[in-house]
Amino acid sequence: MQKDSVYTDKILDEKARRLFANERKIKRLDGWFLIREISEEYESAHPFIPAALRKARALLRVCERIPLSLDENAVFAGTQRDAFAKSYALINPNFKVSTFNGYCDPAAVFRDIEPNEEFTEERIDKVRRLSERSEYVRRLKIVYEEAENDTREAAYFVEQVTGHLVPDFRPALRRGTHALREEAENAANECADAEKKTVFEAMDIALSCAEVLAKRYAELARRLQKTADGQRREELALLIRTLEKVPARGAENLFEALQSFILLWQVMCMEQAPNPFAFSVGNADRIFEPFRAIENTPRETAAGLFKHLLVFFNVGDRSWAISQNLIVGGKSADGRDLTNLTSYALLDAYYEMNLPQPILSVKVHGGTPDELYREMGKFFFTPGCLTPSVFNDDSLFPVLKSRGADEEDLENYAVAGCQEPLISGKDNGNTTNSWLNLAKILELTLTDGVSLISGAEIGEKSGKSAKEILQNVRALFYENVEKFVSRMVKAANGATEAVAALPVPFLSAFLGGMESGVDARDVRRQGTKYNGSGCLIHGLAVVADSFIAIDEFLKDYPNESERLINALKNNFEGDEPLREYLLSRPKYGNNLDAPDKEAAEIADRISRLVSAQRNLLNNPFRPDWSSPSTHLLYGYWVGATPDGRKAREMLGYGVDPLYGEATSGLGFRLLSTMKLPFERFDGGYASHLGLNPRYFTGKTMEEKGLEFKKKIFGPLFFSADKGKPAPFYVYFNVTTPEMLRKVLEQPQIYAPSGVYIVRIHGTFVNFLDLSPEIQKDIIRRLDLGSTTC
Repeated sequence: MQKDSVYTDKILDEKARRLFANERKIKRLDGWFLIREISEEYESAHPFIPAALRKARALLRVCERIPLSLDENAVFAGTQRDAFAKSYALINPNFKVSTFNGYCDPAAVFRDIEPNEEFTEERIDKVRRLSERSEYVRRLKIVYEEAENDTREAAYFVEQVTGHLVPDFRPALRRGTHALREEAENAANECADAEKKTVFEAMDIALSCAEVLAKRYAELARRLQKTADGQRREELALLIRTLEKVPARGAENLFEALQSFILLWQVMCMEQAPNPFAFSVGNADRIFEPFRAIENTPRETAAGLFKHLLVFFNVGDRSWAISQNLIVGGKSADGRDLTNLTSYALLDAYYEMNLPQPILSVKVHGGTPDELYREMGKFFFTPGCLTPSVFNDDSLFPVLKSRGADEEDLENYAVAGCQEPLISGKDNGNTTNSWLNLAKILELTLTDGVSLISGAEIGEKSGKSAKEILQNVRALFYENVEKFVSRMVKAANGATEAVAALPVPFLSAFLGGMESGVDARDVRRQGTKYNGSGCLIHGLAVVADSFIAIDEFLKDYPNESERLINALKNNFEGDEPLREYLLSRPKYGNNLDAPDKEAAEIADRISRLVSAQRNLLNNPFRPDWSSPSTHLLYGYWVGATPDGRKAREMLGYGVDPLYGEATSGLGFRLLSTMKLPFERFDGGYASHLGLNPRYFTGKTMEEKGLEFKKKIFGPLFFSADKGKPAPFYVYFNVTTPEMLRKVLEQPQIYAPSGVYIVRIHGTFVNFLDLSPEIQKDIIRRLDLGSTTC
């Protein structure tokens, strides 16, 4: 590729930084609207073409017409910018928990574009009306109307899932899209099944879109080359040569592989515009190491190239392409460590750039080399630096195997979005399809179906007295959960059926469609090897602590059941002594038998119930005990609870104790956590540790990384009883509330670059980009009292 004669490591670094700075200056994101406008124009003119072909041809029309640009600092051609709107609520400064209603209205995105002379209100409204008349929107509207009584106060929620998948681009990188197109064409010619024949034809057309973009970018580079200076002229010449080869033909070095990958990713995101959140790369070190090795590209040079890949994942002024995940490390199915030089080059790129996106995840196992822990130390102990999520292969492999994953596929698990484990290229997990709020269901159980927030009748009445309800609270609660779950599954399947009206032939080519001839979104035939639907479950700590508090209350105050129910209805106003009593009851997270056993029992029973549900392809729903800031959103709709929590306060985060309730320190908190049935959490879970950096005493950050291994990862991941899966996921914020308050008060001193990275659920973001409500939540949830030693 003659890269060495064009770019030095220094030039690669400088260009990446300037490229990111220029991206952050972009205030408007209008490309998604152009994609919708071009697509709607084509599709409305061709209503009788089979849906898969119509989508593929509309995507081709988009790739032929969408305006392209090349920044003077661009080493590679391609952008995600056209696929995203400025929609993601949590990094919107105007976000408020009280007004957030989810992402259930497909037309809401049209409010995210500000009209101007080019994009007039009339032009925007025309495309919006076309969108609203689609089969997809019609079906989705019916789903939400039927579920409105349950969802308006978030007893559960459902959504039509886009993104949240891990495509496998390796065949295209290795062989080229031209070879894949020939394969699809041959399959279409030989296929007797008319529907599959159509899908193969659609994949052929969709794959050509990447080639069209490459050709157009090459033409643009030639035009720019005419007025470029010597250095830029050489850079553009290299880019042109590369685009003339990939992605049509296979890559033969790291530079070509990265360019091919970027264009494939661009088309994939454009196919689902707007806002295909949470697409994920998978084990990037394994994807790119073979290409790095061909020319033995040095670690420093590889890191320089990877910096440009990372910038590609950042969109606009707030890095709006959220929750796209990239993993390094891990082991093979037979136990060999798979860390390689590219693993470390990627870590170098992440550390030196420190960008808000994409998410960095690291796989570890019993044989992970100490060098990887030393490298992670730099991330954990540099203030304002991103920190990786960490996954435990030794635990997650058996969990995925019990879910049905074949042995040879285990090493290829990756993370869709925040923390949901999927097999790369073989698993359509539909991961955020449903969201269950156990705390709201407990509230409705205690109030005999009446909301403490609005007074509306949401649940079913049992006709029991307050004393009967409290004495039978567990049985009544689980009975109610079953009823809500049944309705939730019906609505979730309806949302999945609605989005199936939008085939994705390009994505399908990298999710098993080349073998099956079935679109990845088809709800009648399974196109990917593995399939499921996700259910994110909220309120574990609140329900467990409430059950224990009720037990204690009935023992100490056997004749005052009405008092407790009335206190909940009045949000404890006028009965603060009762609230203090309830708050003082034993809480989950302190290694106490009763609440810890209760939490484990709830987690086990609810996970089994969720796993027993079936999606439209008759595959199980996957229990996922995570809460990506929805512990705030759903807590807002829950009244006061018997654990002493007040109305509208947040729920516990994921499987963690409720804020302020785990007061015995890190050791006891970890012991409580390890009692949970992680073998049941095959959809994933969330757990956060806010750690005080003063707890670690190593002289260097690398030494502290090894200390992290000994003090945190060892006890958490590798000390469980044999035969019982240990925890397999955790993320950290290694800082203090005082430090984050200083960042907010004096950003010019503590974040002079304008970027100060913190973790927010499974992703990290620029702390200064977050809405004030989310900033306060992160500060509060550091909860250093639960992690002292």
